[in-house]
Amino acid sequence: MALTLGVLALAALGPQSVTAGVVGRRSVLSVSDSDWDAFNASVSGRLQVGVPMLAPCYTNYNGQQQDVDPEMCDTLQQNRADHLFVTDQFGGYQESNWGGCQRTGDNCAMMLTVPDTVTPLSRPCMQGSVPTRYVDAQSVEDVQKTLQFAGNNNLRLVVKNTGHDYTGRSSAPDSLALWTHNMQPPINLIKAFVPDQCSDAAGDVITVGAGQQFGGVYDWAHANGYRVVGGTYAGVGMAGGWLAGGGHSMLSPELGLGVDNVQQIKAVLPNGEYVTANRCQNQDIFFALRGGGGGTFGVVTEISYSVHPRKDMQFARIAIAGDNDDVVAELISILVENADKWASEGWGGYVVMPVGATSTISLGTSLLNFSDAEASLQPLIDLANRETDAGRVGNASIATADYHDILQGTIAATEDQILPSSAWTMATRLIPREHFVGDNQQQLSSALHDIFTAAKGQLLPAQSTLMIYATTPYLYSQTMPEADKAGGPGASSVSPAWRNGLWHVLFTRQFDGTTTEPSVVQNLWQTTHDIIYPLRDLTPNGGAYQNEADPFEPNPIDSFWGQENYDRLLQIKNDVDPLNLLTVHNGVGWDETDERYSCYPDVQV
Repeated sequence: MALTLGVLALAALGPQSVTAGVVGRRSVLSVSDSDWDAFNASVSGRLQVGVPMLAPCYTNYNGQQQDVDPEMCDTLQQNRADHLFVTDQFGGYQESNWGGCQRTGDNCAMMLTVPDTVTPLSRPCMQGSVPTRYVDAQSVEDVQKTLQFAGNNNLRLVVKNTGHDYTGRSSAPDSLALWTHNMQPPINLIKAFVPDQCSDAAGDVITVGAGQQFGGVYDWAHANGYRVVGGTYAGVGMAGGWLAGGGHSMLSPELGLGVDNVQQIKAVLPNGEYVTANRCQNQDIFFALRGGGGGTFGVVTEISYSVHPRKDMQFARIAIAGDNDDVVAELISILVENADKWASEGWGGYVVMPVGATSTISLGTSLLNFSDAEASLQPLIDLANRETDAGRVGNASIATADYHDILQGTIAATEDQILPSSAWTMATRLIPREHFVGDNQQQLSSALHDIFTAAKGQLLPAQSTLMIYATTPYLYSQTMPEADKAGGPGASSVSPAWRNGLWHVLFTRQFDGTTTEPSVVQNLWQTTHDIIYPLRDLTPNGGAYQNEADPFEPNPIDSFWGQENYDRLLQIKNDVDPLNLLTVHNGVGWDETDERYSCYPDVQV
C-alpha cells in the first residue's frame, strides 16, 4: 500500500534549504517547471515529489505549518513497524537515520513507541536525505529517460529499491531518485535455462523484475518445490543492492552467494544502453554487477536466478542466557572451536548476542541426518542444558524441518529485532578460516569477547548486539565451477575473503530514531567504528561485506573487493560511467566531496 503525498509535498518544498553541489551538479530545485513537466510526460506521468513517510502526521513540514491528515497518519502509525509496508512507501527507510540528515539533525522520524503522538507536535518534520523528486519506474524506458534527464541536467541521482540499506546509498539530500521497487512482473520459471548467446543450459531459473522481494520469492519457491538462496528479511529486494553487493544466506555454505546463483542480468547502463550480461556476453558488466556494489554500474531491471530442488534441513534453535559473563565467554569459545567442523558439514545460520539479553543461535544444514546433526551440535546443546545455581543456562531444540518453515520462523525473529522507526549503526568483518585453527582460536575468542565486554559500557542510548553469521560460501567455493573462479568468464567481484572465510561478524547499535542531536549520533557511529578495530587488526587478510559494512570502513578497497578486483572494477566504471552519474558513498570511483554525502556524520577514520 503506497500513500500519495504529492499535494502536501509540493506545498512544502518552497522553503527547503539548497546546498550548493560540487562543480557540475545542480540543485533539483533549480530545474524549471517546464523542464519537469516535459520530463514527466516522457516517463508517462511517473515523476513524483519525494516526501518523508511520516510527514502527514506532523503539524510542521520543512518550516511550514500544515494540517494533519488523521486517517493517513493513523495508517502510518499502525503500519510503521510492518517492514513490507515501509518498503511500499518511497519516503520510508528501514533504518530511519538514513532518511534524515545525520550531520545536521534534520529528520522526520518517530519514537519507538507506537503510536507516537508527541514527536509530531513537538518538532518539525524535515526533508533530511529523502530525495526531493523521484521516478516510480515501471519500465526500461522509464529508467533510460531518468538517467538521460539526470545526466543532461547534472543532477545528483540515487537508486532506491526497498530502502533496506545500512550504509545510506539509496538516499541523498537535494537529489532525484530512481525508484525500482514497483518493477515486479510475475515470477517466471524457466527450466533448463540457456542464457542469451550461450550454448549450455544453466539449470532451472526464475526470472524476476528489479523490485521483486524475497518474501514473495520464498512463497513461490515453496509452492513449486524449490529452494532459493536469499536473505532473512521478507522485504529485501532480490535484484537490488543485496545482489550487487554479494548476497549471503543460510544456504550459502552449501549453495553459494547470491552472485553465484544469478545466471543472467539485464540492466540499463549510465549512458542509457540496455544490456544483457552473463557468462557468454558483456562479461565485464556481469562481473561488476555481481559484487561491485549497488547504484554504481547500472540499474538492474531483470535477473534470471537459480532455483534448487526443495530439501529438508536439520535445524537447531538454541537460547543461551546473556547475563553471565563466564557463560558468554564459553559460548564464544564453543562457536570458534567448532566453526571449521560445522562449515565442512554445511551448517549455516545466525548467532545473535544482544548485550545484557538472551543470545539466540539458529543453525541449519541439509547435508547431515538428524542423529549426526544432533551429535555435531552437542557442545552447544550441553551448554544450554547445563544447570547452575541461578537455574538452567538456556534451552535447545533440533528437528528435521522444511526450509520454508525454517525461513518463516527465522524471518519473523530477524524482523522482530528491528524496532519501529529505529536507527542503526553497524561495523562488520569477514573472518578467514586461518583464525579458527590451532592457537589462533584463542586470539579470535578473546577479540570477540572483548568487543562484547566493551559494549557493556555503551548500553545507552542504544542496544548493542554482537552477531555471528555463518553464511559464507566456504564449502561451496571448494567445488564451485572453474568458470566462476577468479579470471573466469563467470567470476564475480566480491571480496576473496568470502571464499576463504567462515564467519561474517557484525556489531550493531540500534537506537530511537528521534535521537538526532548530531554530536550524539556522531558518537554512536564513532564508538561503533572504533569497537571493531581489534578484529580488523587481528584479520589483515579478512574483509567486509559492503552491504552490511561500517560506512566509514578505513580500507574499503581491500575490505570490499581486494585490489585486483577493484582495479578491474575501476576500469569498467571509467568505461561505462566516466561522469560518475551513478555513485555511492565508498563505492567504486566515488568522489567524497560530492554533496550526495553531505548528511553523513563526521566519523574519524
